Amino acid sequence: MRLQSVELIPRLNGFFRFRNKLIPAIKKGNGVGVAVLFTPSVVDKDFSVALDPETYLWFPTAKQIENIVSAMDRSDEETFQMLRTEWGGERPRKLKVADFL
Repeated sequence: MRLQSVELIPRLNGFFRFRNKLIPAIKKGNGVGVAVLFTPSVVDKDFSVALDPETYLWFPTAKQIENIVSAMDRSDEETFQMLRTEWGGERPRKLKVADFL
């Protein structure tokens, strides 16, 4: 798999807004999610003999992981700005002094 892009996707009123389409979300409510989009690569064909058809490989670079973490930080911040509260998931937003002013 080759990383195509890392995108922030808003979820408003129970729907994701992605590429001019409304997609029903399993989790209702508002927030901003991080989507990691991939395209096929030669590696997928090379490893196809060892993997089942539903499994893919990705060999990320450190920079790609940094970009994903950065997008998750932005997602947490935008969700906090939207809800004015923590979103309650596994990755709580880092509180800043400015939040208390």
